[in-house]
Amino acid sequence: MSRVRLLERDEAPLLTRRLYRDDGSASPLTRSLVNAPDVLETFMPFLAQIYAPGAVDLATKELVIVRVSRLNRCRYCLAAHRPAALEAGITSEELAAVCDETPLGGLTERERTLVEWVDAFVSDPGGMADELVACLLDHFRDDQLIELALVAGVTQLLNHYCTAFAIPPPA
Repeated sequence: MSRVRLLERDEAPLLTRRLYRDDGSASPLTRSLVNAPDVLETFMPFLAQIYAPGAVDLATKELVIVRVSRLNRCRYCLAAHRPAALEAGITSEELAAVCDETPLGGLTERERTLVEWVDAFVSDPGGMADELVACLLDHFRDDQLIELALVAGVTQLLNHYCTAFAIPPPA
């Protein structure tokens, strides 16, 4: 059971009701966030900007999101992003590797380096080796590295939010 109220459309503040589908449904995450409409007003566009394809393609972003969510054991984000990762073009084998269900050997060097970087970013960002960042920069430009860091950071924030407030995974 969620530790914060999950508002139905008719309970939500008027300006947030646009976030609900025509049938009145919304994700549990959205239903929790509408409790704070002022925060939601700035957070949702920011989240959409960070998670949208940009300098980094959507499939790569989904790899980062799923790996961060797996490391943080966020049931909500894993349930929401496993299908999104597959839809973005991640194979089920790659997804299994990123979620530690199989060895990383099935990933490309670029993907393995990205996973190693994500692991360091989540577990010990200050202790990250310069060599690891240099290896990542063999595959990504500086602007892409910044975007990847924001994807990982926002995902970690959402993981902590969803886990702390026991937001139920989407159906």
